[in-house]
Amino acid sequence: MTDQSAPQTPDFALPFLLHGGLLRGRLARTCATSDAILERHKYPAAISRLVAEAAALASVLANALKFNGVFTLQAQGSGPVRQLVADVTSDGQVRACATFDETADGLDDPGTAEEASVQKLLGTGHLAFTVDQGNVPERYQGLVELTGRTLSECLHAYFRQSEQLETAIKVASEAPCPNHNGWRAAALMIQRMPVDGGKILSISKDDADEAWRTAVILLGSLTTAELLDPGLEAGTVLHRLFHDEDLSVLPPRPLVFGCRCSRQRVEETLATFSPSSLGEMQLDDGSVSVQCQFCSTEYIFSASDIEVLSQGTTSP
Repeated sequence: MTDQSAPQTPDFALPFLLHGGLLRGRLARTCATSDAILERHKYPAAISRLVAEAAALASVLANALKFNGVFTLQAQGSGPVRQLVADVTSDGQVRACATFDETADGLDDPGTAEEASVQKLLGTGHLAFTVDQGNVPERYQGLVELTGRTLSECLHAYFRQSEQLETAIKVASEAPCPNHNGWRAAALMIQRMPVDGGKILSISKDDADEAWRTAVILLGSLTTAELLDPGLEAGTVLHRLFHDEDLSVLPPRPLVFGCRCSRQRVEETLATFSPSSLGEMQLDDGSVSVQCQFCSTEYIFSASDIEVLSQGTTSP
């Protein structure tokens, strides 16, 4: 692991192909992004790890799709973490947050990815991912039960059962330590593409099966240090793993923390509430305070603002 003086590589999702497109992959690093997300909250360590990994997984999944809008990864469960949300826009803005029981035990220990398990933190429930393309009425949505130990295992189950697409994912995260001040997270995903009438490449089924098995084994050899080290170029990571697998690396796509909240959006939401509901939200001085769950920005509306909203008129 490099020391904290090493130059920070901007976050990105890096697409690549193996064996002429028989296998496709994405490597997403969301180190600065995850840290920007988490520094806005005072989450316990275990929750921070889960949020960081959700942001990395959402980034790698979003960049495997073609869409113009927002990709959302969301988990709801019966455990201490009631809701986990990470979303990524088509231009690479990432945000994430969690709603959880602050009185639950054991949340201050970040543990490992396996220790911060789905069963321990989320319990029973489901994992959903949605692509919202704004004006397009149809939304793509996938849904899977939280049956795996980790978020990655739940995603494996979804692709195997619903998409019938062989998928392997590795996600890593690391809490602040003497070598670096902030949270780090990254994910690498490979998928075996369906061969439609031999259009991808001419290869026997046995050879295709072997290529997939080899790629999965190589992915399994990737260490957390290699995946997260900002001093180790992503192309170097991929070359180390897949240099014998006809590797082709495509241009990277930038990722950055970004929240889409605004005073206008909050005001439009408040305008949908009845006057009595707005009255229940008011503080002693008559104002209403709304905090964005993603970036913790606080929007304060004065008593006169609320009066205008109660009358069904947008305040100036």
